[in-house]
Amino acid sequence: MSLISSFNRTRLFVSPLIRLRPELAGAVALVAWAAFLWRGEPEPALLFAVVAIHLGASALLAALLGRPRVGLALATFFLLAVFIGAKSKFALVSMNLHVYDLPFYLFAGAPVEFFMSAYPKQALMVGLGLTTTALAFIFLWRADARLRLIPRHRLHLMACAAALLSLGAWPLSGRNADFFNERNFALSSFLTSFADLPQLYSYNGLIEVAPKPSITPIPADAITCKPQGQAPDIVMMLNESSMPPGVYPGLVYPEELTPFFTSFDGRIHPLRVETFGGGTWLSDFSALTGLSTHSFGNLRNFVANFMTGRLRHSLPQYLRACGYETALVYPASAGFAGVGRFYEAIGFDRVIDTSVHKATDQRQRDAFYLGEAAKFLEAPSQGARKPRFIVVSSMSTHSPWDFRFSPDSIRETESLRWNADPEFDEYLWRLLLAKRDRDDFRERLSRTLPDHRILYVGYGDHQPALARVPLENNRAIADDGRSWQLDHESKAFETYFTLDAQGFTPRFPGANHPIVEISNLPVITIVAAGLPLDPVFARRERLMARCNGLYATCRDRASVLAFQRWLVDSRWIAQN
Repeated sequence: MSLISSFNRTRLFVSPLIRLRPELAGAVALVAWAAFLWRGEPEPALLFAVVAIHLGASALLAALLGRPRVGLALATFFLLAVFIGAKSKFALVSMNLHVYDLPFYLFAGAPVEFFMSAYPKQALMVGLGLTTTALAFIFLWRADARLRLIPRHRLHLMACAAALLSLGAWPLSGRNADFFNERNFALSSFLTSFADLPQLYSYNGLIEVAPKPSITPIPADAITCKPQGQAPDIVMMLNESSMPPGVYPGLVYPEELTPFFTSFDGRIHPLRVETFGGGTWLSDFSALTGLSTHSFGNLRNFVANFMTGRLRHSLPQYLRACGYETALVYPASAGFAGVGRFYEAIGFDRVIDTSVHKATDQRQRDAFYLGEAAKFLEAPSQGARKPRFIVVSSMSTHSPWDFRFSPDSIRETESLRWNADPEFDEYLWRLLLAKRDRDDFRERLSRTLPDHRILYVGYGDHQPALARVPLENNRAIADDGRSWQLDHESKAFETYFTLDAQGFTPRFPGANHPIVEISNLPVITIVAAGLPLDPVFARRERLMARCNGLYATCRDRASVLAFQRWLVDSRWIAQN
């Protein structure tokens, strides 16, 4: 009897819960969704913006479809897809999702094909997830009763949706998106990126140019280059997070590092780049194309993707016209983000990425990547040997610096204590390794290619975001990709470049400039190698002299914009 009574009491308690099951499920889902949004958007204004846009989109879809549950589900699925896409993209290229990524990743065949071939398990999971979602939407569509809205009520609902979307857009309009924050802002940064769409249709096109031509254009044709005699091999080394001594007084460097930053003339030559603490691809783009990323406005972080197939005159393209074989050693996979297509479009015959060099991870000692360069330079030729150009990117000095890299390489007499700052001293240790690997690489080539003339070009892509770097909020600037907030002439953009050679003395047109900007590195390389200058590089050399080594911050801004207008009018750059 007591058992029956107990059962009856339990039934009386549970029955209302069973009847309220949909409401409970909805409440739990609402709480979970709120917690999800709060975790991803910790700033109240941004949280409000995302919630308002989510509700506004749900209301708009409900008005258009006449099915409120389907509208809510579609809007929710969209935000979830953005979040997952942002996290996946960040894991590969350290950047959150942008609206520009949609045509590049969803509607371009190469990245999709690469993803399916390189990540078959993940591709299968994505396929299953999309199939399951599609089936769920079909079920929900059939289960969700269609609202019979009269036109007036439909307009009211659409007006409510427009108001919510406007309220959500307002907090986003006054801020630049945080595309480089791994933990937060995946949704707000994507939603903010819609404001960049009008630039695609601006009057002047993708790159900033003078409003009217002032230089008579020369119709672009095939690049012509006829070197006199045997041209030298060229090795260009992008040194990750490398900053020379003297940029910030008070930072102590080991004396062994001084030659690493010194050119053949015995001097350290300052280089001004356009990013701080990250964004290597910005420096890489300028060093290979001779263009400033500042000229592309909000497109600068996507400039390689947007300019793929639009550039007809770059450093590797010119060297290939001079008879060079061209190659690039890339630490990661060049397929997914479309980087490989960009490199091939600007003139690289080979891109040696993880599919070729088989690195177990990206953080290899420089000796690993330089070994790939040595194999390229030493490889036998069929017939007469052509001069060779190779670009190598390093990774050992990349952040974080909170662990000992390559501890087995420490010599018995080394203490690795120069500044009583563990992270900065670790950074210096990695620079020492980079210097020793570079010296070993050059010594190897002097033995294996003793009669070859070789030009060595090196540069630092950006400064490290270390606590000892005396720049206020430097880590936040680096983590959030906010170097655009700094003055373009800030000390935060100063690194270095070097010229050295085996078998000859380079010409050095930038030797006496107080600082050289990275967009001038291609013409410095061509002149140093003793190669002839075509009309484009001849104009670049004159512009560099006129601007005293500057480009993006040249006082004669009109001359820079006139030059870029000339490149466009001559069809060396395709704007549209």
